[in-house]
Amino acid sequence: MLKVEGVGFHYVAGTEVLRDLSFSASAGDIVALVGRNGAGKSTLLRLLNGLLKPTRGTVTIDGNVTAETPVHLISRSIGTVFQSPEQQIFNATVRDEVMFGPRNLPITAEERETRVREALERTRLTDQSAVHPLDLDQAKRRFVALASVLATRPPALLLDEPQRGLDARGRLLLERIVLEEQAKGCCVVIVCHDMEFVARLATRVIALSDGEISADRPPAEFFLDAKLTAGASVEAPDILRVSQQLGLPPCLTPAAFAEAWVARSSEPANRT
Repeated sequence: MLKVEGVGFHYVAGTEVLRDLSFSASAGDIVALVGRNGAGKSTLLRLLNGLLKPTRGTVTIDGNVTAETPVHLISRSIGTVFQSPEQQIFNATVRDEVMFGPRNLPITAEERETRVREALERTRLTDQSAVHPLDLDQAKRRFVALASVLATRPPALLLDEPQRGLDARGRLLLERIVLEEQAKGCCVVIVCHDMEFVARLATRVIALSDGEISADRPPAEFFLDAKLTAGASVEAPDILRVSQQLGLPPCLTPAAFAEAWVARSSEPANRT
């Protein structure tokens, strides 16, 4: 689905931002890109969606080399929700914004309407469909941008800090949508500084440090290795530290913690 081979990138007359990146991601993967600010995560997303071209190496999306493929064709295979939703909102109503992508696809009018309706329903925006997107708060704007991408049904999805500014309800909705897309076989790549969010959702963690990949591991392996987390300038989820302090098996999520706690409480030695 998505393949990065020996990729390097630098801005004009600038220092190399990314160096010798190689990895691939397949249908159903949820890949978290982590690392300190300035590590190159957002630049990598723009290389994946074709907005930037590699200085060296190749990026291949759904069989198409991005450096050789027009951006509007790449966008049919990979949808992007930017960190600032205002960067991609330019229509006068929420519905028109969500309709923009499907309107430019070779599908029937009936299919377009179906996709827009479903995207609005999934993001809880049906009641705001006639509102100007910029009249909504930041969290709602983020879901407008997400809905506009979901309506095109791309096989890959790029999310840049999607949970930023969301309340607890918004985060739960976002997590549900990401997991639904994974279940459909979508490949999801998420730039994220929230390690609790990463631990709950990711199937892989790719850490960037000084423009290079310092780790590419399953979440449990990554968070249990103090050298890897320190190298990426991130901290393991609090629930992991608490589970270790209590002598439980390593737990990355509250659900796993609860299961481990119940299992230990049910052991014969702990019965009264």
